[in-house]
Amino acid sequence: MLKKFPTDAKVTALSSGLNLSYGQTNGRLVIGDEKFEISSITSMFEFPNGDLIVGTTDGLHTYRNSEEIQQTEFETGVEKIVGMENCAVIVDGLGRASILDSDGDFSVINESSVLFASLGKSIAIATEAGQVSIYSQDGQKEWERPPRGEVGERITSIGWNGESLVVAREGHGLVPGEEEALEIEYWLKGNLDKRFDVGRRVIAIDGQWMGLDIGGVMFDGKIVAKLDHPVNRIIDFGDYCLAASWFHLYRIEKEGIVWSVETQGMVEYLSSNPSGTSVLIAGSDQNDYTESEPVILIDSTSKPVPIIEEATAIDDWGDAPVVDIDASELYGNDQSIEDLAGISISNQSVQTGLIDALTDEIEIQVQEDEEEDLMLALSLDADEVIAPTANAGGDQTAIADDDKTAIITLDGSGTLDPQERVVSWSWVDEFGKEISDSKIVKVKLPIGLHRLELRIKDRDDRWSSDSISVRID
Repeated sequence: MLKKFPTDAKVTALSSGLNLSYGQTNGRLVIGDEKFEISSITSMFEFPNGDLIVGTTDGLHTYRNSEEIQQTEFETGVEKIVGMENCAVIVDGLGRASILDSDGDFSVINESSVLFASLGKSIAIATEAGQVSIYSQDGQKEWERPPRGEVGERITSIGWNGESLVVAREGHGLVPGEEEALEIEYWLKGNLDKRFDVGRRVIAIDGQWMGLDIGGVMFDGKIVAKLDHPVNRIIDFGDYCLAASWFHLYRIEKEGIVWSVETQGMVEYLSSNPSGTSVLIAGSDQNDYTESEPVILIDSTSKPVPIIEEATAIDDWGDAPVVDIDASELYGNDQSIEDLAGISISNQSVQTGLIDALTDEIEIQVQEDEEEDLMLALSLDADEVIAPTANAGGDQTAIADDDKTAIITLDGSGTLDPQERVVSWSWVDEFGKEISDSKIVKVKLPIGLHRLELRIKDRDDRWSSDSISVRID
């Protein structure tokens, strides 16, 4: 570790370039030694000339030499910025995309509900509808990927490997003639170069490196490191990559894991200069009762140094000593753990717990079993199997209370399951962390745009998923 930067709110954006910069939900923007107060920050990117563009809930701000030189209003705010060299893609709160170059010129991309953007030789865009297209840097559409069937396909990630566009897809096999698949496609100059089934959901792509939802990292289509949690961020440095998973940042080479750094918060944001000598790490521990976690600066090219355990000092990355606590002192008021956690359980058969990914207040909603549709069941061929189809409901918008949070209901009861084959339910956040294992759950979300996914598994171990966006204003 080279340095820690203190914060006073959740960090939501990082940039490691000519300047070391970060932004917070409370609007605090730090550029080097300078501090600014603007609207809640969602994203940022620095052009090679040092100009820093900062996305907020009300628009886009541009800074040069630590002074604001331009402000562009976005009615629905800026959701995210994806940039490379002299070009950046700006996605607003409605999923509409624009291109901004380092000269400050905008071009509009004719796409809606943009899910992913990736920059390489050109600009690749993937939408929630499963469309993947390539645009020039001035916004002209150059190519569109042919869809694989009309239903049952989902794009889980896109990226560039040299001149090849890499597309990770999930096929649910909902129509005759199509099979379930978790595949990687390589497209070169508009032609399918190769396609293969990896048997795992890929959620991050950079160069030949890929991060998996079921923890692990692949290089050139082969698993080179197995991890216990999803790899939601990955940066390609050629011979090695940096992979973010849970509370760790890993340096991984073709032969496997070289080292890992344990951080105080989940590694949600990661930014590096081209050489890897200046890597910024940030993320929250998802606990509203602790102080915000610092931004960490490390040099990924440094050789790892073993931790030396001492009786008088604990290194930031070391394990804390075990402390014996008398249970009667800790729970002397005879409160249950649920009472202490602030969770109200309406049915003891429903398993609940504190969800560190999405805060401090979760209530499982239990509904009576719906009546079986006997006519539908009797009309089905006994030999016919209808695979369940996940339905996470529609996108939601809510107004935050005075504490800048809102409680929303995640409802998967619209899932198609005529033969009652679903055996497990799972709601996960955009980082792959499970929120709940119930069909319906209430969660408390802070201001911002959140992407949540419902995953179901049937008795034949087949999976289906659906995702929604929730905006809290």
